[in-house]
Amino acid sequence: MVSTMRPLLLAAACCKAAGVSLVKPMTFGKKAPRHSPRALVATMVMPDDEIPVDLMMEHHLRMISGNRSVLEGVIIDNRPPWSERAALMGAGKIPSTQDPLLSRYRRSQGTTGSVQVKDVDYARMSALMTRFFGTADLRLSSNMLRLAADAPSNISKLDEKGRAARLLGMLNFLESCADADAEVDMCIFLDSTTFLYRENQTGLVEVAAKLFQQDPMAVVLQPPDMCTSSRASAKGVCKVGNSTTIKHGFFVVNRDRFEGFAPMPVENAGLGSVFEDIFAEGLTKGDHEGAVKQIRCGGSFFVHPFDRSLGPWACPHKNQLELPAHARDTLGSRGASRARMSEGHFDEDYSRFKEKAHGAAALQSLIDRIEAGKLPEAKSPESVTNRCSNMCPSRERISQGLAW
Repeated sequence: MVSTMRPLLLAAACCKAAGVSLVKPMTFGKKAPRHSPRALVATMVMPDDEIPVDLMMEHHLRMISGNRSVLEGVIIDNRPPWSERAALMGAGKIPSTQDPLLSRYRRSQGTTGSVQVKDVDYARMSALMTRFFGTADLRLSSNMLRLAADAPSNISKLDEKGRAARLLGMLNFLESCADADAEVDMCIFLDSTTFLYRENQTGLVEVAAKLFQQDPMAVVLQPPDMCTSSRASAKGVCKVGNSTTIKHGFFVVNRDRFEGFAPMPVENAGLGSVFEDIFAEGLTKGDHEGAVKQIRCGGSFFVHPFDRSLGPWACPHKNQLELPAHARDTLGSRGASRARMSEGHFDEDYSRFKEKAHGAAALQSLIDRIEAGKLPEAKSPESVTNRCSNMCPSRERISQGLAW
């Protein structure tokens, strides 16, 4: 019979030689749960990103918990060596639209800053794959071994460049989580275009901490979308449901429980692997049940902007505004001409983005509406699509003061 409390085997360095394993039971962690759990909040940026990471990171830290003091942030700076910018720079550092913003964070590291910047080192791809997904069952592309030395010529032969870049970025997230300060209880990853909302002081960090305590088998929690949150609020419930997949772009990892799984066994992984797919496989393979759970609680949710790649029928035709145009519309005809960045933000820091400081001010305007709860009713496909994960922005609703 499969035990629902299967011990996790942690191979201690001192015992490997003797062939002895130490048993670590599945618990909330090595330490007793605290009244204020600590969280590492991570996002990732690429060289050509057009969304200012500082505004989104600040938004994430405000909305993910009602207590900013329990949060640490990390920005994964991912600059693929096979990008067009890399080819132009040769051996020099690949430029990024985010450079002025990242430099600001780097200057404060180790002093007053709560947000760190982690550079992605492509020479370490194989080492990180081995650390988190093992080697026995892993079939790595031979090109991966030469990736750092000859990245452009090797990767140009593959059609998985984007997946390979994201995979290594996400492996760096796992490394940041595993190597975080001992006081960190959970690690949260959000795509840099993920928007959050919470209606009171209880944010995702507090909800996740409570649910992890209630469910000793959960390792990864998936936050609620707008529709799930609305239904849970109407019913007055807060619980978890089983899941076998991990949604792209936003999930919460119980740090100590994850330590018991790594390296995770997966059938096949390589440059073209989707990180969330192999992560879910590693957590759910074998006789451990219930490692991935879906949060079904009200009061907070996530939502991504409209995504044209979802197809022309994802949203009504008039509700297909991509993020830059969507954000500009929130300024209105009068506000557009006098949009300015708030105190502590400098126009020159946004000079590398196509829409410069004006685009940043527009994004902040959209963020302000979301945080203020100026939200449409969750209806698919009028206001949301893709199982309530993406917005369907309406110029009519935006003109009436709503976020989208």
